[in-house]
Amino acid sequence: MLLLFVSSLPTCAGTLASDIPVSDSPVMVLPVSQTCAGAPWPNIVWVHVHDNEETARQTALHALRQIQQGCLLDLRHGGSREISIHNNQVSYQFDPNRIFTPKGRQSALKCRQGDCVTAIVQLSHAADQFLSQYLVQKQLIVAVHNNHPDGLSVRNYMAGGTMAPAMSQVAISSDSNPHDFFYVTTQQAFNYLASRNFNVVLQNNQHVHDDGSLSVWAAQQQIDYINVEAGTGHSSAQMAMLAAIWAYMQQYYL
Repeated sequence: MLLLFVSSLPTCAGTLASDIPVSDSPVMVLPVSQTCAGAPWPNIVWVHVHDNEETARQTALHALRQIQQGCLLDLRHGGSREISIHNNQVSYQFDPNRIFTPKGRQSALKCRQGDCVTAIVQLSHAADQFLSQYLVQKQLIVAVHNNHPDGLSVRNYMAGGTMAPAMSQVAISSDSNPHDFFYVTTQQAFNYLASRNFNVVLQNNQHVHDDGSLSVWAAQQQIDYINVEAGTGHSSAQMAMLAAIWAYMQQYYL
């Protein structure tokens, strides 16, 4: 049976752009739901942060149902990529995958009006609370993401690509769509997945730009992080990738 647990903390101080009502408290927390298919893994968690990436969400939930174990942390904020906050103090928005480091938050916050100092304080509190409650004690974080046909692909990380400077290694599979790839922070994960004929990118943890993303934070914490990135609608490919992750988890963490 699939069990659904939703955080009881107030979502934010005001109203999300999706018109979700929340309290007038100056305290903001991220809108997290936690879906578990059986017992949680004590040292592993799966994460979905962009609410508009529905293929990733549904594929991850389907994989967990097949495994009959583990949990997905899911940010729910009205089906948009960014989270927008409006209250009587301030109006701002941010990409939830750019808030996990102090430097990233400063760049990610788009403060439109009001007390922008309060906004960064609220956002910092929310991000730190999320990390301390759900992630800092984990050994492996598995993120699920989607991209669009004209968007990100493994080619961006190849020599000469826009994302190449901060990468250590890239493995290209002639059998895989370039939009379906793993983005990892450890040599162990890179070697394992590349040997199974997937597209894989290994982040250079010493030189990667601190954009506040979860991969940067995980590297700083020396936590094994794997992003399972697939094209929108590529459910079968993403399911095969998650099957490889399940095998990886069993070999190294379970």
